[in-house]
Amino acid sequence: MRKFLRDIALTSATKLDFDRGTRLTNEGRHSEAEDVFRQLVRMQEETLGPDHKDTLYSKFWLGKTLYRQETYSEAEEVLRQTVRGQEQTLGPDHANTLHSKRWLGAALCKQEKYSEAEEVLRQTLHRLEQTLGPDRADTLSCKGWLGVTLYKQEKYSEAEEVLRQTLRGKERALGQDHISSLDTRFWLGSVLNEQKKYMEAEELLRHLVQLRAKVLGVNHEDTHESKELLQKVIHANTPSATITPSATTTPSATTTPSATTTPSETTTPSETIEPHIKTVLGRLSDLFADNNNKQLVYTDTQIQQVARLLRQINQQWSKVPRLYIVLRTIDCLTAIDTFIDLGYSDHWLPFTENGLPSCLRPGGCSQFVTAQNRVMTKSMDLEKGKHCHFQGHDSLPLEMKGTLGSGGFGQVDRVLSTISFREYALKRVSRRNFLGGRTADAKRRKECVQQFITEIKVLKRLRHHHVVEFIGSYTDSQHIGLIMCPVADMDLSTYLARADMPTFGELRTFFGCLARALEFLHGQSIRHKDIKPSNILVHGGNVLFTDFGLALDFTDRDGSTTTSMVNGMTPKYCAPEVANYEPRNTSSDIWSLGVVFLEMVAVLKGKTVEGLYKFLGEHGSRQTFMRSNLAGMRMFIAQLRAIGSPTDNVVLDWVQDMVEPQPQERLTATSLMNSINSACQQLGRGAFCGICCASKDDATSDLDEYFDELDISDPE
Repeated sequence: MRKFLRDIALTSATKLDFDRGTRLTNEGRHSEAEDVFRQLVRMQEETLGPDHKDTLYSKFWLGKTLYRQETYSEAEEVLRQTVRGQEQTLGPDHANTLHSKRWLGAALCKQEKYSEAEEVLRQTLHRLEQTLGPDRADTLSCKGWLGVTLYKQEKYSEAEEVLRQTLRGKERALGQDHISSLDTRFWLGSVLNEQKKYMEAEELLRHLVQLRAKVLGVNHEDTHESKELLQKVIHANTPSATITPSATTTPSATTTPSATTTPSETTTPSETIEPHIKTVLGRLSDLFADNNNKQLVYTDTQIQQVARLLRQINQQWSKVPRLYIVLRTIDCLTAIDTFIDLGYSDHWLPFTENGLPSCLRPGGCSQFVTAQNRVMTKSMDLEKGKHCHFQGHDSLPLEMKGTLGSGGFGQVDRVLSTISFREYALKRVSRRNFLGGRTADAKRRKECVQQFITEIKVLKRLRHHHVVEFIGSYTDSQHIGLIMCPVADMDLSTYLARADMPTFGELRTFFGCLARALEFLHGQSIRHKDIKPSNILVHGGNVLFTDFGLALDFTDRDGSTTTSMVNGMTPKYCAPEVANYEPRNTSSDIWSLGVVFLEMVAVLKGKTVEGLYKFLGEHGSRQTFMRSNLAGMRMFIAQLRAIGSPTDNVVLDWVQDMVEPQPQERLTATSLMNSINSACQQLGRGAFCGICCASKDDATSDLDEYFDELDISDPE
């Protein structure tokens, strides 16, 4: 009895010490945590034995605290002992073993033992992908460390691919603003820079500077490091002959020396500038002839004209024509390169005095804030969620980059914003078609406009990582335009046509992600109304719902962000009550998603979508619509159960509960999500759901793991 009570007391004391040690570690008090874990390990080795799983777990935490104190050599030794013990006690594929092994790889990398670190991390990553899945926290963290290790060994091509995969996974799971995602973005930018992929590196790093400034602050060391790398990329990508005229430059003024010129080499334009450059500088001067007029306001057309002229003499300046105009107006144009190097862009306007860099002369910040009103045109609101009205003479701040799709009512274009230089999908609908043409009565026109306004309000309030993002909208004399992102890689129908074994793991996660997104929509009292593969985008391994609620018709191509709806339904995917024009509710969405799920699981089972509908056309009622051929659908499901992986049969159970003829008998989005979570708990957390949509307990524990890698030092 005494031994029993002593064991209870020891267990209780051990738990208290362990909790205290982890708390100290999480508070950053690593030296104190080290003392706690050293004592705890000694006690557990005496009472439980050196190879007991609890002893090994405490030893892992000891290694972690040593790592945090940058005592990498001792951390390596402790972690090696931990890994050896866990491989024998728990097995090489146990989550704790792989977790410790990942930390061992990091400790090796920190000591510049890159070759061994690469070997350890490759082995660990392979096992993590097999046991946990590609989107788990440990997997992504291990992949990130492997990318860093490859970078350090100058294996830039492979490092780029690994870091791209890591970044996609982290942004999907955590969002692009998460610190861990930002760190990976920095490493990817470093790799691109080393490969002289300057254009892509510059775009990526400009975005990184903006994100880090927002998340960490303008003066944070990581923000400064990002700016330094951005400046390095810009300088590497800027020809030495770039002309940098001052605020008062005229064709006869002296040019500013380039980075490679000595004072004695500085020449006048008459000796070095070609005639067409003199013409450009003269035209710029003409645009500023009335600069002293304090009431002067520039139009979008004039601003775009400035950008076109600047493009001929300085590519970087041409991307910030508004900053150029303001700085030239207040005679501070010499500061423009500093603005650019710090990541400032026209998209950031308007600024407060506190938001401006310190490079402006005394009083310059106040002058800037006043002068910026000259360039605050209506187009500045377009990417900020507002609706803009453009007259016939107004210029849209969008550059067409190609058509993504077209239909009877309009088309979808890939566009580049001339303000933020981000790519979007622009959906343009003919005003005549939308409003019913000239013959439409006033009541019909009013109803259409009101419907449009209502749907825009719906889109604006949706913020979910599996729903396309509404950027802005506009009307001009001919069109109604919707701007959305992303311009996706493809839609789900294309994805399913291309899917093969290597992508099946990713495809399985789409079940949970789509169910979670639909649960979100229904929780917002929003019905999608037209769920089908062409209205589900796949972008960087992420799935997104698009085209809900808007009564517009677009024919999709390659997964563009499009609206696609005819009278609120697509026959192949619509529920029976929708086809019969009966009252519908959220259960109609469940039916449509059930049809999509059946197409997805058919592919997982080795069939094709075309094969599914061919089967329906030859069995049951021989109707290719599932609502008209329930018998054929059940026969197909029975056939699928007998082939492929038995693990995927659980999806067929969900499908049967989603395509019940009676709406009230179907699953709800929440009950569907609960079923998926239950399957994940039985089969593995990543089986049918991405980390981004895991259950709350899983998501919390996984997010904690991401913070373990935030101390990766920046590249030299």
